Amino acid sequence: MQKSVTLLTAGILCAAGIAIGACADEVVEKIQAEVRPDFTVKIDGEVKTFKSADGKTVYPILYEGTTYLPLRAIGNIMGKTVYWYEADKLVELKDEGSTVTDADVIVPGKNNNGNNGNNGNNGNNSNGSGQLNSGLTPTADEITLDKAKSIAFEKAGVTEADVTLTKARLEMDDGIRKYDIEFVDLRQDSKSVEYSAEIRASDGVLIDWDIDEKYMVGGGSGGTANAASGEITADQAKAIALQKAGLNEADVTGMKVETDMEHGAKRYEVEFRQGRKEYSAEINASDGSIVKWEAEND
Repeated sequence: MQKSVTLLTAGILCAAGIAIGACADEVVEKIQAEVRPDFTVKIDGEVKTFKSADGKTVYPILYEGTTYLPLRAIGNIMGKTVYWYEADKLVELKDEGSTVTDADVIVPGKNNNGNNGNNGNNGNNSNGSGQLNSGLTPTADEITLDKAKSIAFEKAGVTEADVTLTKARLEMDDGIRKYDIEFVDLRQDSKSVEYSAEIRASDGVLIDWDIDEKYMVGGGSGGTANAASGEITADQAKAIALQKAGLNEADVTGMKVETDMEHGAKRYEVEFRQGRKEYSAEINASDGSIVKWEAEND
């Protein structure tokens, strides 16, 4: 009979990063524990399985009557990335996304003042966005990040010089190691084209592909998009959104109106701010109905 370990969602823990450091005066002690593949882990009633960095299934551990989960499993539960700081023997779980082999990111040296030591991010460079050239490190039998990018660019019919790269990293999703590549083509004044590709690291197979075209109108970055016969105009869509918010255009800042296609239907996407509150609406061009509405504070 399988034993069940039921975990409640750790809402409080998810609100902040967690760091676990080793005390200088602590002595490393070897223990004997049981790996328990017969234990079933449920989170909010749903059975979960967990994977190591190399995609192998990991199981709960039983020690002196207490059940323990690997740090990667805890990170998966909380939606956080596991970092290991070699110099400080510090494990950190934080939002992003060696000795500790189940870490997502291994940082050889981080001093207590928060500065990275030599080889800070294990050879992965980032331009500050937190999305470029970060994430897991490819193994010898996986394609490189540059190869994954070239596959995506070839699929889109562009070169890297044509586009702005917004995301390029190796990630683990449902036990599959894959590259997540996203970029935007802004060469046409009236339109931006956003590409998103997921490429399997083991063989370079394109497993997901998405293209999103947005036409810039009104307060966008130049260009116009005319309404077809029977459709509302961009100005009318803007007025509908402002009326929904109970505001006048003079009251708001950052007004932006774009058009997008959703399941073959044209929609206006309207965004604006008033103080610390941000509003966004999706409005059907055919009849002016609001299909999505959000109003939230920063």
